[in-house]
Amino acid sequence: MSDRPPFESPSLRRHRKQRFWHILLPFLLTAVIVLGGAALAAFGGGAGQARLWADISIIWLTLPALFFALLCLAVVVGLIYLLARLQRAVPPVTAKVQFFSRRVAGGARQVADKAVQPIVWLEEFGAMLKTLLRVKGR
Repeated sequence: MSDRPPFESPSLRRHRKQRFWHILLPFLLTAVIVLGGAALAAFGGGAGQARLWADISIIWLTLPALFFALLCLAVVVGLIYLLARLQRAVPPVTAKVQFFSRRVAGGARQVADKAVQPIVWLEEFGAMLKTLLRVKGR
């Protein structure tokens, strides 16, 4: 019998081999580079060298913020451009809408006046009769 456990499959053996190359090796290399950089910064060249590395670090730390600020600026410029185009396009359209709404309001007023006209005529006729009857009754 072999000395490996019965539950070890070929995919599990492949995973164990890849664990070193895909996980451990990149992690260890990164740790060595970071520790080497820290040792170089601490013992490598005095205060002038530390200031240089500090300046370089600040540049690298501000670059992502500047990139996102540039994206925000591009969005704002795009919105300004679109609003300027919209401002040129809107007045003719709103003039048409205003003209149409005035026509609708005028038509609604005419329909309402025609609908109420018989009632108003009856009220006027009744008031005229009351006035004539009062004048005759004196």
